[in-house]
Amino acid sequence: METNESTPDPKQVRRSRISLVLIFVLFLIPPVAAWVAWQYLGIEGVEGTTNAGTLVTPARPLQIDGLPLADGSAFAERDLRGRWTYVMFATSACDETCKQQLYLTRQTRLAMSKDIPRVQRLLVLLDAPDEPFTRFLAKEHQDLHWVVLAEGRNGLLTQFRGTGFAPEGVQYFLVDPLGNLMMYYDLQVPTRGMRDDLRKLLKISQIG
Repeated sequence: METNESTPDPKQVRRSRISLVLIFVLFLIPPVAAWVAWQYLGIEGVEGTTNAGTLVTPARPLQIDGLPLADGSAFAERDLRGRWTYVMFATSACDETCKQQLYLTRQTRLAMSKDIPRVQRLLVLLDAPDEPFTRFLAKEHQDLHWVVLAEGRNGLLTQFRGTGFAPEGVQYFLVDPLGNLMMYYDLQVPTRGMRDDLRKLLKISQIG
């Protein structure tokens, strides 16, 4: 009786299947770990590592389908993935509150040293900026992404409203690497506390 040489070795098939399962599990670990942290640690677990900002509970998934950036490209939902994002709102006049938010978030990001690439900033302008303001941003805030909120996009503002916070106020916001609005700050928060929050979040995060 002839042996069919094309018949796969059962042991080899088993090893291949195990390898595929292990690869799949490795890819799942970061998002599952993040989900478990939010679901089971909840407020107590997060507040155990952060205490300067105010938590948005539950964390709020954001829907951003493409905001026009200054260079003509679009800031989309995918751009929130994989990095911690500070989001600020202002008019083109950019009063002292606006300038202080820009300064604090810039300095906090720079303080992260080797982790700077894991943090980004987004300024949402509620009206079109003039040339002096765009020059100011280009000179003082070169790392900043900024967009002009077009008419009919008030749905974005709604996502940043809630009990105790609103984009029209003095708050600025922190979005996690999964695209969830999870914390907000006001100008009374000590700079050191804000930096400590971010350092701890970067330390425990495996996804951004």
